[in-house]
Amino acid sequence: MLPPSLVSTYQQYKNDTDSIAGWLASTAKATGYVSDPLTQQPPKGTSTRLKGKARAEAKKMQASSTSKPTAVNKYIIKIKDFIPLAEFIASKHDISIPNSLTTTLRRVIIARGGFSNLLAEKGAIADEISEVNHGYFVGVLEKVQEILKLKPQTNTTSTSSAGSSPTASKDNSRAGTTDDELSNKFAGLKVYEPSEDFLNAPDMERPKVREGDNVTYEAEPPSSLEDLYVAVTLLINDINKIRSRIEWIWTNYRDGFFELAACAVTTNTAIDLARKLMEDVIPMFQDHGGLLAVLNQFHIAQAMMKGYEPFSHSPSGADNFNYDTYDIANGTYILTCRIMDAFTRVVQPRAIPLYKEGMFGYYDPRSARDSKSGYQKFEEDRVLLMSFFTELMAVERGVSDYPVEDEFLRGIKELAKTKEVPFYLVFAAQIFLDIHYILRGNADRGFETLQMNLHFLNREIEEHFEFHKDLKIDNWPTSHNQMIRYLQAKIQYILGDPIYKAKTQAYHELREPVPASMEPNRMLKMSPVLSGLLLYHFRSSTWEIGIRLADAWGSITYSLHLYNALQSEKLLPNCWPDMDLVWAVLGDKFFVGDTPKTPENYFKKFSLQMGATAAAFTGKRRKNTALTSRSGPRGIKDGIPVSSMFMNRYRHGTGQVDWTAEHIAKIVDLSLWETEGLEEEGTVILGQVDTKKPKRQSKSIKANKFSEMPPEQLIRALMFALQGEALELALPYTAMHRECWSLLRAVRKHCDPLLRQMFTSKYMERETELPFVVGWIFTALWEGQDTKLLGDAGVAVAEFIQSNGNTVLDLLKSIGVPVVFGGEEIV
Repeated sequence: MLPPSLVSTYQQYKNDTDSIAGWLASTAKATGYVSDPLTQQPPKGTSTRLKGKARAEAKKMQASSTSKPTAVNKYIIKIKDFIPLAEFIASKHDISIPNSLTTTLRRVIIARGGFSNLLAEKGAIADEISEVNHGYFVGVLEKVQEILKLKPQTNTTSTSSAGSSPTASKDNSRAGTTDDELSNKFAGLKVYEPSEDFLNAPDMERPKVREGDNVTYEAEPPSSLEDLYVAVTLLINDINKIRSRIEWIWTNYRDGFFELAACAVTTNTAIDLARKLMEDVIPMFQDHGGLLAVLNQFHIAQAMMKGYEPFSHSPSGADNFNYDTYDIANGTYILTCRIMDAFTRVVQPRAIPLYKEGMFGYYDPRSARDSKSGYQKFEEDRVLLMSFFTELMAVERGVSDYPVEDEFLRGIKELAKTKEVPFYLVFAAQIFLDIHYILRGNADRGFETLQMNLHFLNREIEEHFEFHKDLKIDNWPTSHNQMIRYLQAKIQYILGDPIYKAKTQAYHELREPVPASMEPNRMLKMSPVLSGLLLYHFRSSTWEIGIRLADAWGSITYSLHLYNALQSEKLLPNCWPDMDLVWAVLGDKFFVGDTPKTPENYFKKFSLQMGATAAAFTGKRRKNTALTSRSGPRGIKDGIPVSSMFMNRYRHGTGQVDWTAEHIAKIVDLSLWETEGLEEEGTVILGQVDTKKPKRQSKSIKANKFSEMPPEQLIRALMFALQGEALELALPYTAMHRECWSLLRAVRKHCDPLLRQMFTSKYMERETELPFVVGWIFTALWEGQDTKLLGDAGVAVAEFIQSNGNTVLDLLKSIGVPVVFGGEEIV
């Protein structure tokens, strides 16, 4: 069961309704009520007749078993039976009414009553529903309330009344935060809210069925247009809050505060969450003409409520939509839905619908959108979406192995297959437009960042193979190098723009020349989300390769052990910026336990890292105690706990796409980063969590915090969690490995005479044993407390870092990842 605050507003409203039906039915049945409404029946629209394989299997089971089939343990309570059930309960003098029922009734009446009254005032649906149906459900609930008011109320649970469920608390709390209200542009749209009393209700418990009643009760599924209007209004208010948070993400990206890959992953996850909220309401659409018809009716009602005539003559004369209502349409998704619906009529089997430039005008990102008329804004929407549609269809029809997929591309694939527009596709398309209008002329900045990083990663791979052409090691098998070459081929594949090639092929098949206006990489230039997901895809791949490489060779870890000892003994006159950066980012992932500060611990911690057990360092160990760890040398501890949770989806294409808020709450709980301060005051600081605090207490506090957040606030938390890990994910560990190995070479060359004198020429026979040099230095220090060898190593390290100690920092700067230490940017 989802935590209360992670449930959509509509689902909370439905839970309220079901709990009322359940209490009435369970209480009446327990006290002798017998009638058809309490017979088991499947939900509306559910067929009980098995077909195909399921029917054949059922026949086999029936033939081989004499046991009775298990009954479906669900009851559907019709709305018309609420009053007879309440009257029966009222006739029983030994039944008391719990406060939870009274308050739940009040919430639903307030919510529905507000809709009924407003719709009646505006006449928005007077032609669609009869006077008999209009407000019918509200009247039933008010009658139930009136009947049960004659009964005494109680706050306590007794054998004669349904108790309150302790797990149901906070189900009705949907209050936003001050931060949300200040930054929420779209959630402030005048889409009718049912009631502040409903949305900000106190933490009340719902009534539950009588103890021992294991039946699930549900109220009759709603079917009227008024019911649909309630559901759509609550849904759009919820997804507009998510939309506003996505706008916040890209505004901060535009202003240089957020990193591209983190923005893209968070945005696509936010659309996932919106899609999950839609699942509560979408089944109602088919009874009212489908998505386009529902949104159109919803927009008409909204326009009329705000005093607009919804119909007019458009400037083009093509339709009768009143484009003066564009701002209202922007929040009801109708215009975006109409554009997406138009796509279904141009989708042909196996063909890429090629967009002709200028067909619907041109998009000028330098123009001032705020000064445009409603129709001019719509023209911008249409040009952007129509041209981008060709790009996505080129992937769907001509590029079967594209590495990543966002919700927009996923929705287009569904549209191409079914010829129907899913609501989440409309939402994803609207987010695409929102991002463009935030970034305007900088929308292609995401592609520039991606391209710069792909060229860099391609060069890094070549540097790796050049460095290791004569340097091999047993625990770095050939298969690892094949994996790296495969990654490089994929990088070059994206740089070669397979989408452009697919469109070129489509023109050739039509025997038409390729237009000069068809620019390369257009999809990625138009979609910062897809550019960011690709950046995440390749960065996470090279992150894993770099960590594996460093662990296999021991280069970074053992160099850090030496650097730490030199600093602790004050034998190093200058710092090593690259290692300081890696150490700061990876924290305590290098050492077994605390950072060593004494000669004895330098050796012990190094030995533990190399694979010796703790028993090797005690004189009280038992005989036959193993002195080496079964697991072998210890590598760098796993990092990026939040970012790594998205690798299956965006790297391997095997991860789930049906994210829920519960999933995201658990993922964010893994974060080692947290924020302090207030956004509206400009005092937000993102810092690492102190991992040395008691984990049980810290985790418990964080888990409670995140599980109680509404989806739009979870998105904020996820954004900061991914932003905190962005530098760790971007670090070129392959370059740091080469730098550290070169440092170990320098140390060995400088200290070789003294090492031979102390440990003979056999102290190192192959270059792959370079990390052992650090071990010999620590051995000399531990056994004889002789600091001369360590001092010589310090001279070599100091000379090396003076000329090579900023290599990684320079590489990061070259790919647009500035690093700040102590408030100053490292250059």
